[in-house]
Amino acid sequence: MGRYHRRPLRGFRKFAQVFWDAPRDGLIYGHLQADVTRAQRFVADVQAKHGIAPSMGQLVGKAIARAATLVPDINGKLIWGRPYLKDTVDMYFQVDVEDGKDLSGVVVEDCGNKTIVEVAQVLRDRAKKLRTGGDQQYEKTQKGCLGVLPVSFLRAALGLFTFLEYNLGIPPTMIGAREDPFGTLMVTNVSSFGVDVAYAPLIPVSRVPFICLVGRVKPTPWVDPAGQLCVRPAITMSATFDHRMLDGNKIGKFNRAVIAYMEDPYAHEPGLGLTPPADLPPVGGASAAAPPGPSLAAPPGPEVSA
Repeated sequence: MGRYHRRPLRGFRKFAQVFWDAPRDGLIYGHLQADVTRAQRFVADVQAKHGIAPSMGQLVGKAIARAATLVPDINGKLIWGRPYLKDTVDMYFQVDVEDGKDLSGVVVEDCGNKTIVEVAQVLRDRAKKLRTGGDQQYEKTQKGCLGVLPVSFLRAALGLFTFLEYNLGIPPTMIGAREDPFGTLMVTNVSSFGVDVAYAPLIPVSRVPFICLVGRVKPTPWVDPAGQLCVRPAITMSATFDHRMLDGNKIGKFNRAVIAYMEDPYAHEPGLGLTPPADLPPVGGASAAAPPGPSLAAPPGPEVSA
């Protein structure tokens, strides 16, 4: 058996002892890519038939919501140290306000059972209210009473409201907030910043166990189902998971469901009456061949959605 030997602290290592505490947060980070050749055609077909063009951020949000209906362990919150799962997948799409001066969001309730057209319509209407001063929750809370509190008081107030909401079941409607204002899962679009891969922190007051960042669509070297190297438009989705809610097995199942939707949304939106294109390459490739697990954790702008 070997022995441990004490080593003196010098230079940066000494400062590191001051900067950081021992790791305590059980978080899993990862990213994956999806071939969006069909998704891009799908967006054009949806616009032609239904008069609204979903963004890639919206497609990712719908893909995540659908995956959460198949892996329901992700769709909940920890309350009193125990997981409580919700029977609807309520997606929180982050939205920038006042040209990036602020960041808020829109919750699409029961997103997993809505079509992508319904999701896009909800986000368009609610994001417009948010940006034009018509969202009462944002005006009364983030810009109103909470926005004027000093940081020290704001930290205490948010901690109290979070405890009342989730531990005691008393939503803070007295300050203008809606019940469960952050939904159950989050997605945000960072593609407008030219970002491909980034990871967001979980927001403690939301108790949301998952957040996905949506990167740019760009030409990417790809291996098709026949094993041939080609170039495909691909999107990168990066995610942070709460390890207390999910493990690698369930994350793998979740990933595959997200990829399945993103690579062929036609197959998962039969109610829209769209005909799958016959002239596009087959679904699958590099991402489909990758092993599942936390290292590929998927999901999942700041204008996200609208």
